Amino acid sequence: MITVEHVRLTFNHHAVLQDVCFSVPQGLIYVILGKNGSGKSVLLKTIAGLFSHFTGTIALAGIPLHEYQTLSIEEKMKRNITMAYVFQKGGLFDSMNVFDNVAFGLRRRKEDEAIVNKKVMEALEWVGLSGSEQKLPSQLSGGMQKRVGLARALCLSPSIILYDDPTAGLDPVLADSISDLIVATQEKYKMTSLLVTQDLAVAQKTAHRVGLLHNGTIVVDLESHEFFSKNNPYAKQFIDGDSEGPIDSI
Repeated sequence: MITVEHVRLTFNHHAVLQDVCFSVPQGLIYVILGKNGSGKSVLLKTIAGLFSHFTGTIALAGIPLHEYQTLSIEEKMKRNITMAYVFQKGGLFDSMNVFDNVAFGLRRRKEDEAIVNKKVMEALEWVGLSGSEQKLPSQLSGGMQKRVGLARALCLSPSIILYDDPTAGLDPVLADSISDLIVATQEKYKMTSLLVTQDLAVAQKTAHRVGLLHNGTIVVDLESHEFFSKNNPYAKQFIDGDSEGPIDSI
């Protein structure tokens, strides 16, 4: 469903992504791990089409990203290749209540308001926030804001969903509940998911496959159980948090 081949991206002559290659099969969760500043979020935003000055190839269901971006919403829905992005901090509009935040994408599509209401209420029920429709983001906890962000994405019925560090800033209990929700969402809606994080517990609970990003490239690409078996030296060092190993500690 998602194919990334030899992607390179530079900012001010600095290569953040150097030769990134991996693929995400349809209907699975692929987790990208890496140190702070390794380029995980940059990679995700590049796949989302937010950075266009990359070289290499990114394709969604075999369609090159630049071509995908020219398709109308109707054509994307017809081909079942719609994509949604869940922001690290929820990405909510402060002046809008929960209902209007979740409805934002549907209204941009000019959906009938009766359909908007139905889809918003269903999404909020799914993420456990029924009854919070009139609250403002400032009245929500960090975990609730992330659930609203997921509900907004789900309303668009995406076939691909991108998660940017969905448990950042949450305590371990809340992070675990968000991980459970991500797994349940994938199992229910059968979407293809790409998730970036540095939280090993989140990766172990959610991933079907794991990629480790280091020095601008994917140095490990393994099934989740293989990655966490620690037979690979990069995986072992990252999991154990050792300063000694193939990953530099600077």
